[in-house]
Amino acid sequence: MNTPDPMNNTTRLPKMAALVLAATLATTGTIAILPGNTGSVYAATTSHNMNTSIVHVQVEGKAISTQGILGKTGKTLIPLKEAAKALGATVTYDAKTRTVIVTKGKQISTYLLYTDGGAKDNLFVTFNSSELGDTYDSQVIKGTTYVETKALSEPFGYRTVWDKATNTVIVTTAGMNAITITPTTLAHSINNTYTNVNFTYPVISGLTNEAAQTKINNALKAHVEQWMATMDKQIQEAGKPVSPSMQYEGDSGYKVSYNQNGVISFLLYDYGYLGGAHGGETLTGMTFSLQDGKALKLNDLLKSNASYRQDLKQLLQNEIKKQDGAEDGTLDSFNELSKNSSAYLDDYYLTDSGFTIFFQQYAIAPYAAGTPEFHFTFNQLLKAGTNPLKAYQ
Repeated sequence: MNTPDPMNNTTRLPKMAALVLAATLATTGTIAILPGNTGSVYAATTSHNMNTSIVHVQVEGKAISTQGILGKTGKTLIPLKEAAKALGATVTYDAKTRTVIVTKGKQISTYLLYTDGGAKDNLFVTFNSSELGDTYDSQVIKGTTYVETKALSEPFGYRTVWDKATNTVIVTTAGMNAITITPTTLAHSINNTYTNVNFTYPVISGLTNEAAQTKINNALKAHVEQWMATMDKQIQEAGKPVSPSMQYEGDSGYKVSYNQNGVISFLLYDYGYLGGAHGGETLTGMTFSLQDGKALKLNDLLKSNASYRQDLKQLLQNEIKKQDGAEDGTLDSFNELSKNSSAYLDDYYLTDSGFTIFFQQYAIAPYAAGTPEFHFTFNQLLKAGTNPLKAYQ
């Protein structure tokens, strides 16, 4: 498999990367810009010219004045500041941390631009007041910061829809379940001067079935409580850091990957750092029926295909081969993992286009690969016209 950028699939921006970025900016005398500010620059590498195609942008049914662009990787980029304000969010710039902060109600996400040393610009976005998040494409052109559309829609629970006929990208809540999702911080028992913790998890409200709502919320809270207990135990076993400057880390966060048709799907992020070259992360997919609060497995959605396990295994093998995974051992690792068990299929989350299966760090690939993900549509596994979510609508 081609070795990916080690920043890909990361859920927490390593402190060293932030420090390198800050040092680079200090050396060059430039600062990361707040979109729309004039007289500010990010860095020479982030202001280069690029071939772009104009994309119209709509936010909740209304067009914004600044058009979007197609980035070099083919992803749609939209102006962060204007699009965020169109969502009703406030946008500020923190000069100390050199981040853009977008706030909407209790949801707060930060946007940190950095360069990977080449022509490509990256964006690390935290989710829902947590320190955890993901990387997205970005580009700074003539004082305006453009970001991958999902860099705005995913942290704030919106859908991204593409209208091919009008060449328009749409950020919207249309078609979504009529519920509210609130980021909530778990009170923790870890109390020392050398550990930073931030355990954030989602709480849903607005369901008419209060029993189902409670069941879902209890499951989400139990997950983060378990991670907190795990971190507490590991911190006690590790003892106080040898270096007085070292800080342990314990974090949890999430994003909403799907929120339609009576079903909600979360991707939960857990991160811990107890010294060493880097921390460790664990991803958990949790999908629920809003009718009764039942946790849904892939079997619930693909059961009309009696051979879906074998079919998915073959699809995964094919995808790994396409990415040269047969050359670096990833295919062998997957074959060994899946030889006598299909438990790996529990690691999934829903998307607007289907579902994604992911693998934990080191499960089938080296650390640099992050958490490998493979995306599929239901049409690849089910008969034409089959709606796997019909029973939950």
